[in-house]
Amino acid sequence: MAGTTKGRQVVGSGAGGDQTIYLDQVAEEIVVQHLERAYRSGFRFRLISEELGERDFGGDPLVLVDPLDGSFNAKMGLPYYAVVLAATQGDRFQDVRLGYVQNLATGDEFHAVAGGGAFRDGQPLRPDPPPFDGTSIPLVQVDAPSGVDAREGAGPILARTEKTRQLGSAALNLCHAATGGIALQATPAPVRAFDLAGPLLILREAGGVATDFAGRPLESVSVRLDSRTTLLASLSPAIHAFALELLGARVS
Repeated sequence: MAGTTKGRQVVGSGAGGDQTIYLDQVAEEIVVQHLERAYRSGFRFRLISEELGERDFGGDPLVLVDPLDGSFNAKMGLPYYAVVLAATQGDRFQDVRLGYVQNLATGDEFHAVAGGGAFRDGQPLRPDPPPFDGTSIPLVQVDAPSGVDAREGAGPILARTEKTRQLGSAALNLCHAATGGIALQATPAPVRAFDLAGPLLILREAGGVATDFAGRPLESVSVRLDSRTTLLASLSPAIHAFALELLGARVS
């Protein structure tokens, strides 16, 4: 249904505040069916999904679901959108224990287990760091909420960037930062932290580093739907530190 009139039909608005298109609705229904099956098998948890909000499945652990990250791409038929899952023992980034992202257009899968490493298509993710000459960043991916200029606030970084992209799926962007394909993920305006929970674990388990735009750690940021944060992330600590230097920030 990606790229079709039916798929892009607006059917409501989600708990996260965005319009819900038919594609979002169908994707969420499929995920919820699987989670209901897990519940009947004995698993107990609380679901937080971008469209329906919270649903109690009889337990304290959280299962976070964005059934279609990159909805606008899917609506337009661009093959860059994903299902995103995370499992946590609390409601902070530091509590995330499992992250999973699948590109629904290509089938590429990324996942990570806290302390157990990151994986791509089931194989350990051991990427080479992106090239860095100490003076410029080869490829920066910028992101921002709808209606916000993604470049605003990132000017000093973009002035030292060879190539810039704005790809449209926060989860896939972080996964490709974890591979080194995206040298730096820059999100200067606050975005929903919920979308970042699983992908940030994948980046960190691959050896990457992430802070907010002021260089502050993200571990205590809430992963619930009303939480927002800026983001600066890279597989390369050197590139991340260079970006903070350009912004005049220091890791606290």
